[in-house]
Amino acid sequence: MDPLTQMIELLAPHGFTWKDASAAGNWAIRFPAHAGAAFCLIAAGSCRLGLPGQAPQRLDEGDFVLLVAPPRWTLSSGARTVAIEFDRAAVKHGRIRSRLGSRGAPEVTRLIGGSFRFEDASAELLASLLPRVVTIRSSEPGAGRLRGVLGLVDDEAMADRPGRTLVLARLLEIMLVEAMRHGSRGAGEVRPGLVRGLADPPVGRALRALHGDLRRGWTVAQLAAAAGTSRSALAERFHRIVGLSPIDYLLRWRIARAKDALRTGAGLAEVAAACGYGSASAFSTAFRRVVGCAPGAYAVRGGDVSLEAKPAAPGPGRSVTR
Repeated sequence: MDPLTQMIELLAPHGFTWKDASAAGNWAIRFPAHAGAAFCLIAAGSCRLGLPGQAPQRLDEGDFVLLVAPPRWTLSSGARTVAIEFDRAAVKHGRIRSRLGSRGAPEVTRLIGGSFRFEDASAELLASLLPRVVTIRSSEPGAGRLRGVLGLVDDEAMADRPGRTLVLARLLEIMLVEAMRHGSRGAGEVRPGLVRGLADPPVGRALRALHGDLRRGWTVAQLAAAAGTSRSALAERFHRIVGLSPIDYLLRWRIARAKDALRTGAGLAEVAAACGYGSASAFSTAFRRVVGCAPGAYAVRGGDVSLEAKPAAPGPGRSVTR
C-alpha cells in the first residue's frame, strides 16, 4: 500500500456536512476555524478566498480549494461589506442551503462544498505532512475528475439511500487523494510535507520503502540505499522536502499507527511488534517520549491525550528502535 493511501485511511474522514450557497451583489461569509478540512467548488461565477495574514485569492468558475485545519476564513464578492457568520443551525440532514448578498439581485455565484473531521489521533501528523491550502484551477489536468467526484458527493448528499454514510466516506477519501495528487502549493508558497516528498524521486523511494516495511529497524543508511543516493544527500533532501528527518518521520509515523491501533483495543505487545519495536518496553519508552503518556494510559482515555513532548530524533545512521 502506498504512503498516501495509508495516510488517508489513517485520517478516516467523517462527520461530513455539505454546503450549497448562491450569492448576488455584495456579500461575504465567514467560516469558523476547523480542526478537520473544508473544501469548496466554484460552480458558477467567482469569489475571493480570505485567510488571516494572506492576500485574498481569486477563485473563478470551476476552481476548487481544499483547506486543511483552517483558521477562520471567508468567501466574498470582493467588495467591502460586513461578513455574516456561518450558521450551523441551518444544517438539515447534513446539508446546508443558503442565499447570500443583495435581495432581488440575479444570482451570479454558486458555491458547493463541505467540511469533515479527521481522527483526533492523527491531527498532529496531519498538520505537519499535508498542504494547508490546495487550489486546483479549472484548467489544470485532473480538474474534471475532481468535479466528477464532487458531482457524486452532491448526488449522494441529496439522497437518503441505504449505505449513504459509507458511500460518502469513500467519496471523501477519493476527493482527498485527487486533491493531494495536485498539490504541494499552499497559499502561494511551497510547503514541506508528504505530498512533496512523494513527488521527489529519491525521497519518494525512501518513503515507499519505509511505509512498505514498518517493522524493519531502518537506519538513514538503509533508507539511502533504497533511495539510490548517499546517506548525507538523503538526510538533507528528505528534511528539506518533507520537513522532518527520515528517522523522525519514521518515529512519528510509527506512533501515529500505534495510536490508531491502541484506540481500537490492540494489545501492547501486538502494537509494539507491528510498529517495529523489539519489545513492549522499547515501544512504551518511544511512545511516552512523543505523546507524553504511557500507551496504556492513552488507550484507557480513548486517545484523548494532547501532544506534550517533542520527539528526540536519533542521530544519523542509528535505528529508531534502539
